[in-house]
This record gives sequence, structure tokens and C-alpha cells, in this order.
Amino acid sequence: MTFRSKKLRDSAQDCPACMSCGRENYDGQQLVLAHSNALRHGRGANFKTPDYMGAIVCGAPGACHDRIDGRAGKLSKDEKLDMWQRAWEKTVAWWFESGRVKV
Repeated sequence: MTFRSKKLRDSAQDCPACMSCGRENYDGQQLVLAHSNALRHGRGANFKTPDYMGAIVCGAPGACHDRIDGRAGKLSKDEKLDMWQRAWEKTVAWWFESGRVKV
């Protein structure tokens, strides 16, 4: 079973800015959790990767989430993965630094 966490998904609403482009989260609704599309992270034909493999990015049409998922822009597969990877690293750091994830 794939790991799901409403708290991790909802953390995007509290995040101060997109972890990819830096756009500020003015209304608490602009950011979403973009799951990795890489097979090595657990992506399958009909299911998403675990929620901890999600990056907080802009969710508006044509913004970072659409670029990562290939719905906007003309990024190569490697460019999309790199964009997601950098945003994911910042997201995980923010989760720990903000106390949303604790050990």
C-alpha cells in the first residue's frame, strides 16, 4: 500500500512559497504537493508515489506542477525530474525545519 498523509498534502497550504520558483503563497491555496513521476520513487501505471515523495509547488494552471507533469512547457524528461528533485529537497528540508515532520 502506498503511504498517504493528509498532513503532508495539506502542508502546502501553510508553506510560504513554491519550492521550485519561489512564488509566494498569498492565499494558502496556490500551492500543491506534486508527486514524483519517476519509477525509481515508486510510481506505477495507475498509482502515485508515496506522499513523502512530493514537492510543494505552484498549482495554478500552467505553473510549476503542470510543468513537472508535462502539461505545460516543453521540458525534457530529465529537466522535469531535475525541477521536481530540487523542489522536493527544499520541501523535505522545510517539513523538518518547520516541525511538520519530527524524528
